[in-house]
Amino acid sequence: MQAQGPNGETTPGHDRWNPQYPSTNMQAPNMISTQANRPPPGVVRPPGVRPPMPFQARPPPAFAAQPGYRPSVHPVLSAPTSAPSAARPPAPAAEFSPSAPVDTLSPQMANMNIQTAPAFKPGRSKRVYAPSADIPKAPSNAQPPVYPNAQRSSYSTTQPPLHSNVQQPPGYAPAGPGVPQQLSPSVPKSRIDPDQIPSPVQLQMKDQELYLHQQYGTFSQDMSFPLSTTDFRAVDQGNCNPRFMRCTLREVPQAHDLVRDAELPFGIVVQPLAALPAEDGAVPVVSPGADGPVRCRRCHGYLNCWCNFIDGGRKFVCNLCGFDNEVPENYFCPVDMTGRRVDTEQRPELRHGTVEFEVPEEYWMRDPQPLNYVFAVDVSWSAVKSGMLSSFCAALKQTLPLLTGGTKISIMTFDSSSLDQAQMMVVSDIDDIFLPLAEGFLVDPQDSRSVIEDLLDNLPRMFNDNKIPSAVLGAAIKGASLSLKVTGGKLCVFQSVLPTIGPGTLKNRDDSKLYGTDKENKLFTPQDDFYTAMAKECSKDGVSIDLWLFPQNTYVDVSTLGALSELTGGETHYYYNFDHERSSLRFTNDFECSFRREQGYDAALRLRCSNGITIENQYGNFHMTNATDIVLAGIDADKSIGFTLDHDSKLTDNSMAYFQCALLYTTQTGQRRVRLHNMCLPVTSNIPALFRQADLDATINLITKKVISQSTKVGLLQLASDLEKQCVNILAAYRKYCATDASTGQLILPESFKLLPVYTLALRKSVVLRKDVSITADNRVYNLRKIKAAGLAATLRWLYPRMVKVHELEGQDVTPMERLSYLRLHPTGIYLIDSRDTTFIWVGQHASTDLLEHIFGVTQLDQVDPRMVQLPSLDHPLSQRLRNMTQSPTITVVRQSLDPENELAQTLVEDETYGQMTYVDYLCLVHKQIQNNLEKEKRDTLMASASIWAQRY
Repeated sequence: MQAQGPNGETTPGHDRWNPQYPSTNMQAPNMISTQANRPPPGVVRPPGVRPPMPFQARPPPAFAAQPGYRPSVHPVLSAPTSAPSAARPPAPAAEFSPSAPVDTLSPQMANMNIQTAPAFKPGRSKRVYAPSADIPKAPSNAQPPVYPNAQRSSYSTTQPPLHSNVQQPPGYAPAGPGVPQQLSPSVPKSRIDPDQIPSPVQLQMKDQELYLHQQYGTFSQDMSFPLSTTDFRAVDQGNCNPRFMRCTLREVPQAHDLVRDAELPFGIVVQPLAALPAEDGAVPVVSPGADGPVRCRRCHGYLNCWCNFIDGGRKFVCNLCGFDNEVPENYFCPVDMTGRRVDTEQRPELRHGTVEFEVPEEYWMRDPQPLNYVFAVDVSWSAVKSGMLSSFCAALKQTLPLLTGGTKISIMTFDSSSLDQAQMMVVSDIDDIFLPLAEGFLVDPQDSRSVIEDLLDNLPRMFNDNKIPSAVLGAAIKGASLSLKVTGGKLCVFQSVLPTIGPGTLKNRDDSKLYGTDKENKLFTPQDDFYTAMAKECSKDGVSIDLWLFPQNTYVDVSTLGALSELTGGETHYYYNFDHERSSLRFTNDFECSFRREQGYDAALRLRCSNGITIENQYGNFHMTNATDIVLAGIDADKSIGFTLDHDSKLTDNSMAYFQCALLYTTQTGQRRVRLHNMCLPVTSNIPALFRQADLDATINLITKKVISQSTKVGLLQLASDLEKQCVNILAAYRKYCATDASTGQLILPESFKLLPVYTLALRKSVVLRKDVSITADNRVYNLRKIKAAGLAATLRWLYPRMVKVHELEGQDVTPMERLSYLRLHPTGIYLIDSRDTTFIWVGQHASTDLLEHIFGVTQLDQVDPRMVQLPSLDHPLSQRLRNMTQSPTITVVRQSLDPENELAQTLVEDETYGQMTYVDYLCLVHKQIQNNLEKEKRDTLMASASIWAQRY
């Protein structure tokens, strides 16, 4: 079977799933006849209620014959064994319900082939998604599974409650004690085999295996970007490391019309201080001298390895604007016969895509100093009783050795490093705040180590009996920022209550009636401009603000207070119902990470593009004072910024387009530098080439940033609808321009974008977009701003968490992972799920004693402590590897059949969670909408043609 190219030619390399089902009036071997879903005579199905979905009967694994075997059962979608007849009214239709139920798509999907069209690479053998082995037909008397209690819509907005810890899915027959439960033979087969649809897990494992033993050359034309989740070693060949900067399209469209027709987002995501593995080496640093780095006199771009030297090396041509510049005398060097400078090997800026320049005083806004910190701590009754104050003191005491040399700190009470005891200066006029000490407010943590530690030990006792219920946050921030006004630095604010007195007083405007409605976004905008204006002033002074919030089941208005960190390049940390015993580990880990990662301050960033390309918009957490420069009072390794691009003129086909990101910042050690990232990409006028080289990771990150930026103006329902529409439009455009000869019954997915539907579904189910009255406004806004600034890998892991098969971990170079579905959990296995906020350890009820002993130090499942928050440190390679790969400092242990699993089940995005459809059903829906788009376009074309002929005659 050969795949057809965009012009009808036979091309290798298509990923194709082609079950070859018979016609719709015949029952396919692994399909349920549509007749089975019709109600019996005389039964009227209520409007909006779909028939029960078939449960896929997966072949039982080899260990199913073991005594006492019980298959994994979805804790949310399964039928409870304790009360199977309990009545429950039909769930209402969800907010994202499609216009037609999924069961109406079944006849159309019966003849559907799912294909993923990859890059057209000659000489590469095609891969075939073949159907699984023949599955015997169900008995003729087979009936569709009936869910207890009532028929339910697959798009219900509420999850059925957990009635029992031991649950079985539809199709499982209850067994007596000690009798293994097997699949009922009457369970119908699923219409689509989930094993045959595109999976992030397969793609990520394959990409990781590819780069285990080979390097990625940054100017490689025959290799796609490594996935953002892949550990790889990059060789700088003139383009920057893709960890720093990625374009959504590896081939730049020649004109705007091409982008419009392809429906592909055109943009760049920059993570300027991204962490590099040790194998990649450090970013080279250049000292250009008192004159500073060589720049173009027209566009002010920096000289880089893509500039050409002419006139014997006396001039260079700017690759960005094409202007001929004179080479400074102190930088001149002759060129060889190829036009290459003879000192290129001694000039890192002429060899590397990423380089840093030390810059002279003309680039300074103030004298650069090591990064200084001021800690403003709320000591109200709530902060003390929750354990926030004691947790902060312990974390700071533990973090002091991590501070770089020259760094100074203050906890609002220090005046000089020569004191034997810390002093507390009280400012009683909170409306006219001033700094009590003009100098000596900041101290060296190494010189005053004993004083600081003594203060941290005494602070919790000093305020242990404090009964004041509120704190003057506005005045405290204003006073703390004054201490950093001259030097710049970072202000860390720790708050537990809503500020209700003094400057910046806020009202409790929380209204749960707005949750899940189109008016909820009113809670996403700040109450007033007090904190926004303060944030802009801090940004101007080079002061970034990290906000640490510890509310105790109360509203703290994250949307208003969070503007402090959003506009200054800082970060908001949110610990709802903070508990000292369980949450302090997570807080301490987050606190230490904020010091360990690379960071800078007092920064400005600009992206420059080739002639013909312009910046349309910017997305991230920052402040802008003009149309081009992004002001970042703080920047760290985890922050990214997205740019959408457009054309202001047509580019030359088969030419090269250039991009240069320049970050001017002060390092945490006090050096003023410019970090440059350069990228060179080919220009194309071919739509298939755009799809062939598209970067889904960068696209998803940019789409997510754009959606979040619109959340204050557009309702969640409309945002989710627009997101789905964009997904459909992209895939429909590929179908229209790159797979014109394919049958309309085939769902054809481009190789580069075959995971777009599952990531779109995951974003719709996320806390950012889903309609869920249990999500507070504070929690939603916190996640909105956190993800808006996240890098590519963090965004992908947040949307689709990894599920590691711990029982297969030993001896594997590539981490074995599994798809996010409860049916994938084997009772003999142990799985690690790095969820958005929690790391789950799921332990199967038949896990081997060796596994339990190597990981938990026990031999029986009931001996595993479900209250543990950290894995024990055992002298075994599996234990050590598992502890090293656990991203969260705390874990949640879930023992099958012993512990509630509903919280874990909500992270499995391929299942029916949060009242939204499964991945399989969503793929059916997307296919139907693609067909509708194409049919509508045909009708519009026919109507337009008919109108033209009518006018003629």
